Amino acid sequence: MIKQAVIFCGGYGTRFNTGNKKILKPLVKVKNIPILKMIIDIYSNQGIKQFILLGGFKFNSLKKFEKKYSNKYLQIKAINTGLGTSTAERIVRAKEYLDDFFYLTYGDSLANFSADKFKKHQNGKNFYMSTYDFKIPYGVLKTGKLKKISTIYEKNFKVSINAGFYVMNKNILKFIKKGDIFEKNVLQKIIKTKKYNLINNKLTFWMPMDSKGDKLKIINYLDRNKIFG
Repeated sequence: MIKQAVIFCGGYGTRFNTGNKKILKPLVKVKNIPILKMIIDIYSNQGIKQFILLGGFKFNSLKKFEKKYSNKYLQIKAINTGLGTSTAERIVRAKEYLDDFFYLTYGDSLANFSADKFKKHQNGKNFYMSTYDFKIPYGVLKTGKLKKISTIYEKNFKVSINAGFYVMNKNILKFIKKGDIFEKNVLQKIIKTKKYNLINNKLTFWMPMDSKGDKLKIINYLDRNKIFG
């Protein structure tokens, strides 16, 4: 049974922090609750009680979050993995705290991720990436040689996107080099290798918070729905 969740919390949040006042995006409050606490609840409501927060930008704020919410029922540890550190390298800098198997996600998205199917996950050759079928609200086209349009799809064409909820094991460290970006470099290496597998885990609900507009969408959604707990 996987007992630990690791959460990326150290980025600058440049798409969200467009004004003069900068805030650590995982600590942005949605309905008066930090979105990071909502993400932790997704896991804790399913029995996961150990959390590693990979911090960097505004780390002191993340430590305050740790002190506020960590208790005998919820073990939260914030680790300073540095300013401007790449996502994959943050994992390496926290390797001494990692369990053999762990969940991995970002501190800015909500989803109906189910831990149940992974409770017996003990295969060091398999990594799992959660995806979400996203409907593009515009016409989509493909262009071939000589800029000739080969295919046109109507609105609401579905594409499968990376939702950022993973199931990992410590073999992931073998794929990480200094400066690697987790999605761009590390996941691509796994796909190309024959020894390890990257397996798709489909989600039916996912909402990111890349911008202040996304925050309003999440608030509006939560006013009408209950996604966990």
